[in-house]
Parts: sequence; C-alpha cells; structure tokens
Amino acid sequence: VLAKSLVLQMQLEKQTSGTILTAVPKEAVKNIVIPILPKPTQQKIADLVQRSHSARQQGKELLEKAKRKVEEIVEKG
Repeated sequence: VLAKSLVLQMQLEKQTSGTILTAVPKEAVKNIVIPILPKPTQQKIADLVQRSHSARQQGKELLEKAKRKVEEIVEKG
C-alpha cells in the first residue's frame, strides 16, 4: 500500500535515475520519510479492517448457507 502512495512515489521520483528502468539508490531508500499515524488513528483503522474481515466472512457463510438451501429445495422438487 505504501509503495502506491503518492507521497512515496514523489519522494522516490526525486532520487531515481534511468529512463526506462529506474533505479533507486540504497541511500534514497534510507531517506524515505514514512508518516506514522497517531495510535488512536491506527487503532481505528485496525478496528475497521477487522470489522471488514468479519463482515466478509459472514457474507461468505451466508452465501454458502443460501446455496445449500437452494440445492435442498431443487433436490426435493
């Protein structure tokens, strides 16, 4: 995710060399500034991700339950 961020790309652009295949010197990588969010924000994001994973799992389970129910109905005629 970080590699796709505009901030990181802009930092790397300043440090890269080459035309078609760009190279990033080790020193440039060492100097990349990575923003660290406040702990409450990190926790909020973690909670949202966890809720998202739980909702996705619930959705999968409901879909499987619905498929089994449809198969049951079709088999019984």
